[in-house]
Amino acid sequence: MMKKTLIDLDSQLPQVTHSWVESDRTAQTHFLGLVVIAISVWTIGVPLAASSIQAGSNHAIGLFVSSCAVAVVLWISSFTTIGRFKAIAESLPAELADTASGRAFKTNPWFAFAATITSVHIGVLVGHGIVLLG
Repeated sequence: MMKKTLIDLDSQLPQVTHSWVESDRTAQTHFLGLVVIAISVWTIGVPLAASSIQAGSNHAIGLFVSSCAVAVVLWISSFTTIGRFKAIAESLPAELADTASGRAFKTNPWFAFAATITSVHIGVLVGHGIVLLG
């Protein structure tokens, strides 16, 4: 005969919610770290590749167009990650929002992060344009 066991899910909900929020925040942090590494490689890699070609040539124009495409992908990835962080901050459960970490996370300047990412992308593209197009 099978014995039925009742599980009190309400008592486990805060722990599960806390685990989910931390897991999501950790995943977004790892993704943002990868995006920053990709931006660094993109920033340095294109001028290094350009050193082997003549400025203004067809190869340089093609490299600049591909640099613009990479910029769009990285910008979308960065913006999406910042948006996810903002959404996590806005939807923190009460027991997490009342902690010092939760309060600090909710007061992050999300607009400043987005503006910084945009400025970096524009600056790198202008630099790539100067290097590649002469």
